[in-house]
Amino acid sequence: MEYIEILKEENEVITEVLECQQVLRNSVDKKNWVSLLDVISRINLLMDRFNSLDEEREKAAVLKKEDSREEKDLLCQIRGKLVKSRTENKVLSEYINITRGFIQGILEEAFPQNRNMVYTRRGYAQKVQPESVVVSRHL
Repeated sequence: MEYIEILKEENEVITEVLECQQVLRNSVDKKNWVSLLDVISRINLLMDRFNSLDEEREKAAVLKKEDSREEKDLLCQIRGKLVKSRTENKVLSEYINITRGFIQGILEEAFPQNRNMVYTRRGYAQKVQPESVVVSRHL
């Protein structure tokens, strides 16, 4: 595969990843867990494809002397999309951490008997993390 073709395919793959990340965000917002699992699987497959393309691109780059204007533009687009993807991941991670802390606070208030302290091997006190809990909104 030629260098420019690899770049074009990488650009298409990362564009699809960004679209999937939007679906992922909507799935989390709407609490659509089936859709969430499907889109996570799709993103994992796409990123595996992107990583293999990136390895091919690096091998092809060694054989080239210099990049054309089109290749430089594609590289800039890909890097910009990767930054956007990384930002989306960071935002989602922060949302999950905030939500986990909120739920942990509720559980500590609701079940004060579970406040026992656990100590690490080095003797530092460590808060007990709540186990997975599913709350049904349907009665």
